[in-house]
Amino acid sequence: MSKMIAEKIEALRPDFEYSDEDDRVLLSVGFTASFFFWEGHTDAKRKAVVECIEAFEAVFGEHLVWALDEDTGRWVKLSTKEYPSARQQVSRMDENDCLSIYLCSGEDNQAVSDYAVSCLTERGWMSGKISVFRFQVPRDQVFEKKSKDQVLDLIDICHRKLKPFHGSAGFSAISTYGETLWEPEKLDVATRYLTLNSVSRVDDKMAAPLGIKSISWLTFVGNTLAERLGGAEVFDAYCKRFGVTAKRFDHGLLFQADDVPGLGPIAEPVPDGYLKVNAALRPLRAGNFGSMGSGSVNGEMRFNAFTTDLWIRRFDKPGIWPPTTFIGLPETLPGSPPRKKIKLRTGEECVISGRYRHPGFGPAEPHEDDEAPHVVLLEGDYAPYSLRLGPHGEYLGREAVSWELASTL
Repeated sequence: MSKMIAEKIEALRPDFEYSDEDDRVLLSVGFTASFFFWEGHTDAKRKAVVECIEAFEAVFGEHLVWALDEDTGRWVKLSTKEYPSARQQVSRMDENDCLSIYLCSGEDNQAVSDYAVSCLTERGWMSGKISVFRFQVPRDQVFEKKSKDQVLDLIDICHRKLKPFHGSAGFSAISTYGETLWEPEKLDVATRYLTLNSVSRVDDKMAAPLGIKSISWLTFVGNTLAERLGGAEVFDAYCKRFGVTAKRFDHGLLFQADDVPGLGPIAEPVPDGYLKVNAALRPLRAGNFGSMGSGSVNGEMRFNAFTTDLWIRRFDKPGIWPPTTFIGLPETLPGSPPRKKIKLRTGEECVISGRYRHPGFGPAEPHEDDEAPHVVLLEGDYAPYSLRLGPHGEYLGREAVSWELASTL
């Protein structure tokens, strides 16, 4: 079965791989794993990051060729031994330093890398900023038993050591280090593959404190985030309403949407597991993520807030994504103003599908982003708690909220 799926995916390669005039591959599909975690400024968590990097290097280190020195913007070949190891860098840091590492494979560092490992940690003086660790490997690594076991073992090591707020792993559209250059291609490929994730080192990190962006083949929910639905045990029971069973750990829950990862071509039905996991985790999703794209340079289409929201909700109902046309779409969040004021208290079952807003924030200024937390709920979903977190994600408690319907969907 795995071999057949792998062959089917490789047959689609001309459709999802983008190259320039020199046949340099600029965007493709790879297997990625991302972990968003707090306290990246501490010695203990930095030690955990180093151990995750070293675990990746122990299995895939022979493929790594380049390191980006982000202080100078210079690419350094690892074979020169000029670039200090993660352990060496951490040894001379204080809590206000940032551990920023990007290692990758390939002869050409301006092309897509088959293998990469990176991290970006919060600084001690920051508040509400999260840390991220990510790695990527080629597609075929998850279809051969030995390499698949190695990848899954690596994922297990990372989530046990980092104890993430949330995380995910699966097939994603991957591009070069300068990923904003290829945002139009990421949008294009996203319109044809529904279970293909779309990841960004910077945008995903900035929005991660709000909740998950999207489910993937594997989705990890930490105990702190699970408090939005009453804690790990209550949340686990809530998920069973949707036919979803999570793998429990001391620090969170792991959800698997299908036996093997896939791309989800638009013409094929979405595997049922993705729909169920999406429904179960919807109250934990960021309801106002913002945009997965930056501004257009020459009129090219990129994700904006409107199309980002459609993509995030692609598993909620058939026909949401992709839109029938991108012409004339607004840039603000989709939805219709409610006919009357509706409030939904934490723990109550939703009867009107829509986007609900936290009431503890004033109205957004015209043409300004709304900083209030939002959550998208469909009929039958339960309204979540609001979390109170410290500057570095310390769990301070949860609050029952009377969420206000901001728009119907």
